[in-house]
Parts: sequence; C-alpha cells; structure tokens
Amino acid sequence: FDHGVDCVCNLAFCANIFGLVMIGSGWCLMIQFTLQFTFYMAQWEEYHTHVLQHSVGGVFGVTEVNYGLALFTLLNAFLDRKALW
Repeated sequence: FDHGVDCVCNLAFCANIFGLVMIGSGWCLMIQFTLQFTFYMAQWEEYHTHVLQHSVGGVFGVTEVNYGLALFTLLNAFLDRKALW
C-alpha cells in the first residue's frame, strides 16, 4: 500500500515541477514514464534482493530529494515564472 501511495505522489510532484519550469505537454508523458519506470524498477529490485537502496554513496538520498521538491514547490508559489524564464 505504501509504495502505491508513493507512486501516486510522484504524479503530483511531476505536475509541480512541470508547472515551475513550464514544460509543454510533449515532454510531460516521457518524463512521467521515466520516473514511474525508475520507481517500479527500484521496487522490483527490493522485492528480489530484500535491500532497498535509498541513497547514493550515503550522501544524497530520499530525504534530500524531498527537501528539493519542497524548495521547488516554494519557488513555484512565490516566483513569477514568466519573468524567470
């Protein structure tokens, strides 16, 4: 159940990022597919190896990605995107 909710949350995160960088609809499907495929493969690897890799070199991991998404959300709320791009 938890991984299913995480997977659905990826949709909201992607929509937020697309809104910030003003990506057109042509790229949205490809980027979303890449994200979902990567998420699925990580879960498949955990199922078969019983180990879920959650960081790169013990430095950059899930928590840092969530902080980055929060920063993008704040930027999306307070910045004038037309002036930024």
